[in-house]
Amino acid sequence: MRAFSIKRRVSVLTIVIAALIATLATSRVAQSTDLTTPSFLVATRDLQDPLFQHSVILMVPSTEPPLLAGLIINSPAKQRVRDLFPQVRDLKGQEEPIYTGGPVELDEISIIFRSSSAQSSATLVFDDVYVATGRDAIATVLKDPRITDLRVISGKAQWLHDQLYGEVMAGAWYVIPAKADLIFSDPKDLWATLVKGGDLEEARAGTASELNLPYRLLDGTNWQRRISPN
Repeated sequence: MRAFSIKRRVSVLTIVIAALIATLATSRVAQSTDLTTPSFLVATRDLQDPLFQHSVILMVPSTEPPLLAGLIINSPAKQRVRDLFPQVRDLKGQEEPIYTGGPVELDEISIIFRSSSAQSSATLVFDDVYVATGRDAIATVLKDPRITDLRVISGKAQWLHDQLYGEVMAGAWYVIPAKADLIFSDPKDLWATLVKGGDLEEARAGTASELNLPYRLLDGTNWQRRISPN
């Protein structure tokens, strides 16, 4: 009878310790990352999909909620901005390449740009970064002298909530806070720089942060990879 009592106490103690470990693990979550806030998806080394390998994606407001949308910002194509408007002269950034923004709706053209003031034809992404879609809207932006940095992009990436959640959980993406300077930096080395930082941060942390995606609240048992840019 005494042996049974001791075993029972050990069993209860084991449960209590397990619960304490789980509580401590949850308390180590520094900050949740929410894709309703400005975010990059950075393809991890484990991502094998040729459409997204080495991609850095800026998440943007979706035009088709509840779908989530993003634009690849580091995949320049051979086509130039001038090729979109062969009859129009004196447009800003005519020699800039058009970027391949993702495999969905390749004929849809968007522009990401920085502006010191709001644009009626554009949607604010964060800070002074805007996105606009459609040739007329893009032509208006390219004529505006207040515009500084820009990226013209064809196509986009798009996910259902659970689809993207599954990809993050499978280790396909790092989710990091977006920075304007990174959006318009040299695309050649952008992925390598960010993924290297992600590998180092993940090795140091040993744990991942809570995953919060729009349109559904997730509890503290859901985890993701997270890094912070330099």
